[in-house]
Amino acid sequence: MRVALLLCFPALVIAHSAMTIPEPRNAVDSDQKPWGGGVPHPLPFEPWCPIPSKSAVGVDDRNLTGSNGQACFWFSNGCAIGCQECDGSTRGPIPSFNCNETHCTPTGKPIEFGPQAPICTKAAGSMKATICDPELRTVNTAAECGSPEDYYYYSPWRAPGYAPVIDSCGSAGGRIPGQGAGGFGASYVNTNHSSIGDLGSETLPPRDTGVEWAAGSEVQVAWVTQANHGGGYSYRLCPANLTLDEDCFNSYPLTMVGPSMLRWGGEGGRTLPFKAWDVTEGTKAGVMYRKNPIPRSWKTKTGEWGKGSNHMQSGIGFQPVCEDDGMDQKGTEQSCTGEWGPYNAEIVDTVKVPDNLPAGKWVVNWRLDCEESNQIWQSCGDITITAKA
Repeated sequence: MRVALLLCFPALVIAHSAMTIPEPRNAVDSDQKPWGGGVPHPLPFEPWCPIPSKSAVGVDDRNLTGSNGQACFWFSNGCAIGCQECDGSTRGPIPSFNCNETHCTPTGKPIEFGPQAPICTKAAGSMKATICDPELRTVNTAAECGSPEDYYYYSPWRAPGYAPVIDSCGSAGGRIPGQGAGGFGASYVNTNHSSIGDLGSETLPPRDTGVEWAAGSEVQVAWVTQANHGGGYSYRLCPANLTLDEDCFNSYPLTMVGPSMLRWGGEGGRTLPFKAWDVTEGTKAGVMYRKNPIPRSWKTKTGEWGKGSNHMQSGIGFQPVCEDDGMDQKGTEQSCTGEWGPYNAEIVDTVKVPDNLPAGKWVVNWRLDCEESNQIWQSCGDITITAKA
């Protein structure tokens, strides 16, 4: 049996995110300490993956719970389009900009973690970005596509689904043994359920969620972000008795229908529907993705940089879907912006279950391809498909 260790982590940043509906296998540590207890206030970056839930109403003023365990620490680190594999450690470029009221220009300073280039240098130029439209990009959107200033050109989001992953259900800590220390939040607290370097598709047992989806029906799914690195996301399926890999999940894509919705405070909380940015052209296997609606850098309705906007690091972003008072790190407001969180908000979508799916046990996969970093977050959740009503 592994010994559970609570470690002291540096406050370094990667895009911790996870699926919340249906509950993922990655929440395997939810019964362990500290996640089974109250969520700290203020919230530390690690080792918490808090999610909003109606079960926390009256217990936590933010309606936050630790019931997702360490689900937001299962991912693939060091991944880029044009590469055959992820290196487990490369965070991605961190440029710097000078910004005024109308635009941002690169400072010309050396770029931390490398220039605009794929991680796998031998494959440089082997694949071009399929997303160049500024409306679909989430960071440095004013840069000309493919120009020397387009620092995130090889990030996973720039060709959704094409960047490789370590494991389709995530790797604990974003890497496997032998790939180095990771850094920038690439951490995982070992418990008696799992340990750093474990592969989700191989080590995470099925989790009885009690969720049933009828073939042909429309059902609700959701995810949260703790550290926001832009990009976009998809939902896919795979029969539970098959190998849970990209080939299988790409064979059973789910279509998101209607508007997306922000929901604060969990089920029953305040909601805000909005028109989503859908992407189907230029994605792997034609899988449908939606742009992450939370901007990392943004402006207020009066044209000023938003409170907490990260434009000095990530350049021009995009406008949020709501008006707020700036990035909410406390998790008590109804925010829709920020490099962090917003912790008490879920991104909720409706997916159409294909008519022709056979009844039985299936696994839902949520995949977030980041743009501001070379990282891909994934969660896997168990459901039962029933006959068409």
